[in-house]
Amino acid sequence: MSAFIATILLALAVWLVPHFYRQWRIHYRRSQPLTREQLQLLRENLPLYRHLSPGRQRELRSNIALFLHDKAFIGCEGLQVSERMRVTIAAHACLLLLGRKNECYPNLYSLLLYPDTYVAYETRREGYLETARHSAREGEAHYRGPVVLSWGDLEKDLQFPQRGHNVALHEFAHKVDEEDGYFDGRPLFENSDEGATWADVMSREFLRLRRRAEFGEFAGDNPSILDLYGAQSPAEFFAVATESFFTIPSATRALHPELYRELSQFYRIDPAELIAERNSATR
Repeated sequence: MSAFIATILLALAVWLVPHFYRQWRIHYRRSQPLTREQLQLLRENLPLYRHLSPGRQRELRSNIALFLHDKAFIGCEGLQVSERMRVTIAAHACLLLLGRKNECYPNLYSLLLYPDTYVAYETRREGYLETARHSAREGEAHYRGPVVLSWGDLEKDLQFPQRGHNVALHEFAHKVDEEDGYFDGRPLFENSDEGATWADVMSREFLRLRRRAEFGEFAGDNPSILDLYGAQSPAEFFAVATESFFTIPSATRALHPELYRELSQFYRIDPAELIAERNSATR
């Protein structure tokens, strides 16, 4: 009997010790302050940061500290990875996690950075037919694997945010999407009460974008600011909508109010309201 109890205790220890060590390590890494240089880079390259409350700023800095320690940044085609690249990408990735329980993309271990748009080898299967080709890309997110980004394209996105594009937000939206095990445009909600209207709203907006992509604008249609790339699939729609939500929030709220509401509830943030409040306070 004592041997049986000892075996049970040993099994529990084998399971519990790694679990508690992982939780302790995550807490410890999050408690490490960013350096003065990293804080300056955060302020310069994530404009929304200055609009956040002090509590949200602390939360974001903690997640960034964990991200920077846990993820390997690998330069490709001769690119030398700088601290600005690391902090900028980490800041946009962690912005998507605010207000939600998370372990900061635990299945992501490395990021591949290219100096500019890169060429990838792509294989597609349709029934018994398989085709292969080379395609130019700004970024990609591999399921349970690395994120690949073009730094040159991200710099352009940061320089011209009014275009509503941000390749880092786009690819990390895919990583958020995969948390439930699928790239399907429906991320993982913390409880069953959340996301009750998600499917209806997202499906309606996705079909609206597909109609625009296939047939163009119809007379009387409400205008849209969403990139037509989002018409490819629900997963791409979620990523494109995330870009617009964070980069041009006021326009997204005005032209896609239901979509904006769903994203605001999921991401626990209202960027359009934050920006409006800060602008009012500085007048």
